Amino acid sequence: MEAFEHAFEQALQAHEAGRLDEARDGYLRVLESQPDHAQAWHLLGLIEYAQGANGKAIALIRKAIAISDTPLFQDNLGSVLSSENDLAAAEAAWLQAIELDSSFTSSYYKLGTLWMGQGYVEAAEAALRRAIELDPRHVDAHLNLGILMGERGWFDEAQVSLRHALAIEPANARLHQNLGWLLVKAQRYREAEACYRRAIELLPGSAMLYSGLASTLTGQARFDEAESACAHGLALDPQCADLHVNHGTMLLRAERRDEAEAALRRALELDPGNLRAQFNLSHIELKDGRYEEGWRGFETRTAVFKETAHLPPLTSQWPQWQGEPLRGKSLLVLCEQGLGDSLQFIRYLPMLKAYGPARLTVLCQPPLKRLFDGIEGIDVRAQSDAIDAIPRHDFWCLMMSLPLRFGTTLATIPAAVPYLRAPAPLIAQWQARLPSSGFKVGLVWAGDSRPHLPDLQATDARRSLHARAFEPLLDTPGVSFVSLQFGAATRAQLDEIDAHWRPVDPMGGVTDFADTAAIVACLDLVITVDTSMAHLAGALNRPVWILSRFDGCWRWLADRDDSPWYPSARLFRQRRPAEWGEVIERVRQALQLRAQEAAHP
Repeated sequence: MEAFEHAFEQALQAHEAGRLDEARDGYLRVLESQPDHAQAWHLLGLIEYAQGANGKAIALIRKAIAISDTPLFQDNLGSVLSSENDLAAAEAAWLQAIELDSSFTSSYYKLGTLWMGQGYVEAAEAALRRAIELDPRHVDAHLNLGILMGERGWFDEAQVSLRHALAIEPANARLHQNLGWLLVKAQRYREAEACYRRAIELLPGSAMLYSGLASTLTGQARFDEAESACAHGLALDPQCADLHVNHGTMLLRAERRDEAEAALRRALELDPGNLRAQFNLSHIELKDGRYEEGWRGFETRTAVFKETAHLPPLTSQWPQWQGEPLRGKSLLVLCEQGLGDSLQFIRYLPMLKAYGPARLTVLCQPPLKRLFDGIEGIDVRAQSDAIDAIPRHDFWCLMMSLPLRFGTTLATIPAAVPYLRAPAPLIAQWQARLPSSGFKVGLVWAGDSRPHLPDLQATDARRSLHARAFEPLLDTPGVSFVSLQFGAATRAQLDEIDAHWRPVDPMGGVTDFADTAAIVACLDLVITVDTSMAHLAGALNRPVWILSRFDGCWRWLADRDDSPWYPSARLFRQRRPAEWGEVIERVRQALQLRAQEAAHP
């Protein structure tokens, strides 16, 4: 027995020292004398796993399990099965390990990671939290829980997890990197910058760390420094597609579109399936008016946004409409993303009706239902309605895919306006509640921040102003101002304006966009940042001046102050990032002229 134990101990020492061939020979000698030695079979399996022979490893570990079923054997079997992408079998092995020992930390962690990748968010969270409960110093469990929380938009909880991990391993570059990623998502760019710079100190040869640093600098509009960070990263790894994507994104924010396109196309050469590159490239193509290519690339939005695209269910129940004949058929059109998107593209519904469908239904955001009810021949349902109440349709289609289906070019944009109308009784009702004299101007200074969608929240921060930014306009002679601002926090900013100049605020009595449309119909002009109000005014064919951020939205095209989508629109673009004062001054001068013309036609 002593000789046998000595042989096993020698094999184990060789294994731990990395002398795998020597260890294998030792385990085989042990098994010659004791063929039911489960640990020897298990360790033989781990040697095969380390050398890439996964099939042999699985067979050997299963032989060990047949002799003695232990949590450790099941846990390692799950790891080998996972590497073979047999995820169902791996999950079963880890569950069996926990069945054998409910305090087996490793299997809880691996199950949490598996379920995280499969999108089982609540199960993943529970498993990772259980692993941390059993081992509070489990760095990877803290890390993955932080990533999971960050992906859900729960930034405070995510930070707690990542900072716990950093307290355990403060010199772990990967932890600083992930905390930086999280802070970028939360738009805390300066803190994120510090994290990435610390990660680079710890791991200076990582191209992806420079990519993350570039994102933090882009978020602060420090474009020259962001470009330098990209250059450092590309010098380390010129074949890194994600770094080319980040470079292109930075150049796009800086309105260097030709260079941005080159960077994104380089990313696609390296990684043809890179969805972020395709999606960002589509924004350049649409902004340049190259609609044929741009609409095709824009279809990648559903994969890029995933669940954050606000796509309602049903999209997998019926066939997606690809342009098939609709006469006698039924089609369900799904509104997506923001209210402004729905207001802009609802113009395609009458065109669809002309195809002769037996039934045409639009599923829209609840605030738009009463307004859309005015479109003749359309069955309008709210997304808050019970899904089961919607009858089966032959096809479904996303609202923002209609320009592609109709082959829309700059020359064929359906721009007949108005294509929406406020109900006449509402117009009369609101007319009595608005100023009765003067040139009436509606104001909107901020968009919907959507904190649950970090990327859109970052865009909103660039397009939005504070109410006081409009103060230079408020003493314009002959003008009466009306607030059209939604949102409790942004509406409250009116209180910071002197009562003598403060715009009338009727929005407390507004229930939906039908009310808002009625108010807009009573006004002579709407001045708004790039929000749904711009689309509403344009759809109603009311004069609208749109204040556009420096890296303006693709829908307003580039280098023009009009819009082929809305004949009544005029664009006032930022000439420098984050500089609104100069824009407001141009608007002030234009408004004075407009008010004088109204007073003396």
